[in-house]
Amino acid sequence: MIIKKLKRFVFFATLLMPFLALAQGQTTSPYSFFGIGDTYEQGNIRNFGMGGASMAVRSNIYINFSNPASLIGIDSMSFVANAGIQSTTASYRTNEQTSKFGSTTVNHLAFALPITRWWKSSFSILPYSTIGYEVQEDQVLDFNVLSRSIYTGEGGLDQVNWGNAIQLTKNISVGVNTSYYYGRVEHQSTVIFPDSAYLKNTRLQERDLLHGFRFNLGTQIFIPLAEKSTLGIAATFSPQTVLNAATDYLAITYTGDYNGYESEVDTIANWAGTSGNVTLPYGYGFGLSFEKKNKLLVAADLMFDNWKSFNYLGQSGNFDDKIKASLGVEFIPTSNNLSSYLKLMQYRFGLRYNRMGLQFNNNTIEEYAISIGFGLPLRKSTSVLNLGMEIGQNGTVENSLIQERFFKIALGISIRENWFRKGKYF
Repeated sequence: MIIKKLKRFVFFATLLMPFLALAQGQTTSPYSFFGIGDTYEQGNIRNFGMGGASMAVRSNIYINFSNPASLIGIDSMSFVANAGIQSTTASYRTNEQTSKFGSTTVNHLAFALPITRWWKSSFSILPYSTIGYEVQEDQVLDFNVLSRSIYTGEGGLDQVNWGNAIQLTKNISVGVNTSYYYGRVEHQSTVIFPDSAYLKNTRLQERDLLHGFRFNLGTQIFIPLAEKSTLGIAATFSPQTVLNAATDYLAITYTGDYNGYESEVDTIANWAGTSGNVTLPYGYGFGLSFEKKNKLLVAADLMFDNWKSFNYLGQSGNFDDKIKASLGVEFIPTSNNLSSYLKLMQYRFGLRYNRMGLQFNNNTIEEYAISIGFGLPLRKSTSVLNLGMEIGQNGTVENSLIQERFFKIALGISIRENWFRKGKYF
């Protein structure tokens, strides 16, 4: 029986793998130009609908990526699998122009299971950061010559997590995520002269292959209150991490037209496999929650990342410390009313604020978002289908900067199966 269920999960995971292959380079934000790109909000679809608040939350069906100590909530007789995808539609505007883009990517693919009654473990694959931009700038030079600069980039980092949680006492647990980061970062800048077939164009190409390990530590304390209610307190810490990088670089001059015909003229510089380092900064966070079992959950998180210390191949700049604050609510009208499906559903609402860690022209880039979500229990099953939607904006049009307005929709499934119960015979 366990083998059959495992095969079903592997089949389901295999269906999502093509989407995972597309996870990198699916953003369209010009702010992804810097460093390792835009970092994803780490969370399942339940947390997505609650503004990302999750640090002091644990569950027997939802795998929590923000705090490994939460894994202790997995039932000692159950196998849990979570998967989700996310689609984003965004518009960008300056004081002069507007544009729209869309993308779809995997949000997470994960499973968790008990090792013993006091030790739970998980395995997950998540996108960590993504790069995807194309910016064009025209200038008129001397003698009325048009110069066009085109900047493009793609890639990003994914992470594979192995999480473990240990229950120290009835109300206290600790955990650690061991994460392997891997991916590529590609940037290209081109200067062409569209009105002249004789002037030499220039192209600079850089590709960085990154990989390395990172650790995330967490703890949770749950204090029992009256009427099946609990108060949750949580904290996490991620130490500074150094990723290894191998850089390929190529700079050429060439002639050609705007339609894509090129004739290489000269190689200015070319090297491959140059070693370097990328320093990911330390970060920490705190969370609070109040839960009335199968009725109400209120959660709040505050996180800080020291991105001023971020260093990419010896370069730093335009980076500021990141701060994230989130607040979320989940409400279930009743958990045992079989006459009304709407009363069995899980209703979610969330607010989120991000100081994104970027600063330009004395402007700090900030993000605001509001979200809603729904948990749809599947009949004759302990599994839940989850839907979340978020609308928000970041950036500004002041000082010639870019403002992004986005709408995100996420869909996922949370599966819980009783794999480890011994059959009873009468």
